[in-house]
Amino acid sequence: MILIYTLVLTSTIFIDDTPLVTEPSQQWTRRVTGDNIVSLEIVSRCYAAQGRPDVWLVGVAHIADESFYEQVASLLEQLDVVLYESVRPSGSRPPMGDTPEEKIKTTKNSLVFLANSAAAAAKEIEMLPITMDDVITDSSILDRRLSGWLDDVSVDAWENPIVIITDEETGIMKFTSYGSDGKRGGEGVAADIIETRTVEIAIFDEEFTEEDIENEIDEPSGNIQQTMADSLGLAFQLDALPYEEPNWFVSDLTIDEVESKLEEGGADTTLLDTITGASFAAKIANSMMQVIPLLDALSGGGVSSTARLLLIEILSMADTQAMQGIEQELLKVIIVDRNTEVLSDLAAVLDSAEDVTSIGILYGAGHMVDLAQRMEKLFGYSPVKDKWFSSMSVDPRESLLNESDMTRMRFMLKYQMHKTQEAEANTSVK
Repeated sequence: MILIYTLVLTSTIFIDDTPLVTEPSQQWTRRVTGDNIVSLEIVSRCYAAQGRPDVWLVGVAHIADESFYEQVASLLEQLDVVLYESVRPSGSRPPMGDTPEEKIKTTKNSLVFLANSAAAAAKEIEMLPITMDDVITDSSILDRRLSGWLDDVSVDAWENPIVIITDEETGIMKFTSYGSDGKRGGEGVAADIIETRTVEIAIFDEEFTEEDIENEIDEPSGNIQQTMADSLGLAFQLDALPYEEPNWFVSDLTIDEVESKLEEGGADTTLLDTITGASFAAKIANSMMQVIPLLDALSGGGVSSTARLLLIEILSMADTQAMQGIEQELLKVIIVDRNTEVLSDLAAVLDSAEDVTSIGILYGAGHMVDLAQRMEKLFGYSPVKDKWFSSMSVDPRESLLNESDMTRMRFMLKYQMHKTQEAEANTSVK
């Protein structure tokens, strides 16, 4: 169930604690069969409203064929603004606040995020940054999203630029906000806020050859989705899409905001550790996925083809409610609360961007029913156009399952979903 929870594009969401299920005409995923091919397609749907920019709800999967991301990127390239899904690290929002205490706190959090990111990038490229532009540029090697986030925190809550000082001999990097007065020193609200990191830059006496670089063994990823993509011959969303584009903006909660909302709702936060790879079970699943290439070699590719086929079956079932086993409080945060953040950003774009004629919202397909219904209610949007893209495909003849096996598998999945819903219904009645 770890992999299902991590990747499923569920068609059931909650608004005001009322479960809503997509109608067939509003499907966001579908299973398509052809001559010796089975595919999972995800739709990008355009919405229009009188006197407003068009809004494309672009459904996306975290792992997919490279061609899928190329098609999605081509669509988004034509749009003026893109709001994308990504639970942000703590401290990655622009520091701000209504009180001096809030401004100090958010600036401290941003400095920690900035210092950690700069240290990780410096260690990766074995070179210390000199300017904030260096930090922003270098960080894109680690994660294409980081450059935009670091640009957000390049000024403090008083809108003064963060000062960076590095010493190449000692490897020390110091990031400083000069407080409310923007001047060195001071006390209270005007006091300097400083974060320091030390990075040991390795010095090599001999040059590496091309053969040395080719033979270097990459460390396995700690991300389950990244490992799944590598193991199944798929691309990973964060590597494949151009998050560094200047008109792309993250529109999501931060990880500490998610955790706070979960705690407020009394939800079990264990699943978060599973998804982020922090839990023991997630690490086991990650290790298991790394064995697939070896098993593929022994089975002629049958293991990865079977895994793809099962993913397509699970994710494309119109009545699949694979996340029903997760408590409603957790689903509310994962879907509704995060969508609220998107809708708030959408409202800001609609109110302030006079020259914008088209907006893209890049999110997992499981978010789209809620987004579409609330867009209609809040802004008067209705669907006008669909574009379906194949996210992954497989030749079922290459899998280890025959048609009889797949028939039994479909029955087992539907039966399990039915029993889960039945159990939840009985619990709600009591």
